[in-house]
Amino acid sequence: MKASPSTSASPPGPTDRTGVAPLPMPYGIFGHVRQVLRRMGASPDRRALFWLVVGLVVVIVSNMGGQLWLNEWQGRFYDALERRDWPSFVAESLNFLKIAGTLLVLVVAQTWFTEMIKIRLRSWLTENLLDDWLVNKRAYLLTFAGEAGANPDQRIHEDTRHFAELTADLGASLLQATLLLVSFVGVLWMLSEQVKFEIGGKLVGIPGYMVWCAIGFALAGSTLTWWVGQPMVEDNAARYAREAEMRFALVRIGESAEGITLYGGEADERRTLAVLFDNVVRAMRRLADDLARLTWVTSGYGWLALVVPVIVASPGYFVGAMSLGGLMMVVNAFNQVQSSLRWFVDNFSRLADWRATFRRIEALHEALAALDRPNGVHGHIDFVVDPDDGLVFEDFELALPSGRASFEKPSLSIAAGERVQIFGEPSAGKSTLFLTIAGLWSRGNGRIRLPPRDRIAFLPERPYFPLGSLREALAYPEQGDGFDTRTMQNVLDAVGLRRLVNCLDDVERWDKRLAGDEQQMLAFARVLLHKPAWVVMDDATSDLDLTQTRRVFEALEPLTGTTVVSLTRSEDLGDFFHRSVRLGRRPRITGWRKRDVGA
Repeated sequence: MKASPSTSASPPGPTDRTGVAPLPMPYGIFGHVRQVLRRMGASPDRRALFWLVVGLVVVIVSNMGGQLWLNEWQGRFYDALERRDWPSFVAESLNFLKIAGTLLVLVVAQTWFTEMIKIRLRSWLTENLLDDWLVNKRAYLLTFAGEAGANPDQRIHEDTRHFAELTADLGASLLQATLLLVSFVGVLWMLSEQVKFEIGGKLVGIPGYMVWCAIGFALAGSTLTWWVGQPMVEDNAARYAREAEMRFALVRIGESAEGITLYGGEADERRTLAVLFDNVVRAMRRLADDLARLTWVTSGYGWLALVVPVIVASPGYFVGAMSLGGLMMVVNAFNQVQSSLRWFVDNFSRLADWRATFRRIEALHEALAALDRPNGVHGHIDFVVDPDDGLVFEDFELALPSGRASFEKPSLSIAAGERVQIFGEPSAGKSTLFLTIAGLWSRGNGRIRLPPRDRIAFLPERPYFPLGSLREALAYPEQGDGFDTRTMQNVLDAVGLRRLVNCLDDVERWDKRLAGDEQQMLAFARVLLHKPAWVVMDDATSDLDLTQTRRVFEALEPLTGTTVVSLTRSEDLGDFFHRSVRLGRRPRITGWRKRDVGA
């Protein structure tokens, strides 16, 4: 463990009506985009992602050239129709096959590049969040971070996927719309010269007339869309939060099915799920209402777009200033320009979804970063590395949610090689002291000098086993192939798990397959395998009977240089421990806040 002052999880900030903490105001959405780009700049995936984006840009630019080619073809094709020129009609029909074939290849290439960008972007987002989450005790501390740190599983798995897909799709369509605008606005400006108005017997043109009409039409639609659809950002975030709560409850029931069944609690769980699902439905209904209101605008805008360009360009056709082919070229160029300008209208609901998802991902980043910053509330315990490889509590007092805890003397020293039992009555703070030694709790006063973190093995009352084989569960956190099979079989036999010696390569949910006492014995087998310099236990034998307890302690006897600190409910020295220390409670601390937790 590094010698550094303790830090704590920052209290959650204010939330909006969705229950989701908004992004900090000093940054804003563009500030957070810059932060994401800076993080991406340090990633090994940036080069592959860069070239994929370059390929997409090249394809979209080529597509724009194809669209200009298609626009010119339309003029020739409709002029051939107007003249009833059969040879030209056939020739232009064959030209269309070449244009359509080229555009088809470009569309397929654009689809491939877009999908590959989604994969790469999701890969980077997920890896980046995992690297920030599973480091420096953050996975535990995040549970105290409030709403911003809730449901990290969904944010890492589902939100990153959704955000990557939306970013790639919206980015590609925005680039395409921008290039369409650049390509066709000049064409439309020149074609506007053909639109004439008969005023006083003279034909009068307005410079860029069709361009101004397209801009006005798109601006009106975009403004109305923003006004009507603005609530969708918050309502999307609310839906994701409620969906996450529902999913967590379902997973929890699956994990706790045995206990629920033994207590006959199915009806109570059903009522809980009914409330959670009702919250989901309400969030979906709000979003459905938002979408329905937005559809009035977007669909109405789409229908008007079919006739508006013909109507505004028709004066030039009726006064004979342009042919039918010229009219169709003007209409097509108008549609290309206004479709580029109406990108915001067409994609507003997806933009709202993108912003809500982005806010959830960045809120998790902010919560993780805040875990490393001290909150400056009340006192805290300082942690330093002990040069003599001991465990020393200096002027130590532990803060609990409902009081304080301390030893009989303000200071306590445990030397390397000792076996010490720390006991106290129920709720005396033994488990909190265990978390404090592990660096997961810093509320209190004084200083703790302790060995480097990598020399200590911690045994909680409920041991953790990863998904995979028994070999991997026994070797955790090391790789299973780092220890030979005979050694693993010997440590299993030593703690009384002889029946498992031939199951090392079986893949099971070992936290489900093994009974509580067997799980605790397997944790002791893990200690025998790793041979740590220090072992700190928190009621690690609570499920063992007297015979099993004696057996695991006898198995630890050969580890002569290992220091053992056991936190337990009652004093029972036996022949294993050298001495015992009492941990006692004191009155409640005023002004206690649960969020004042840190490492």
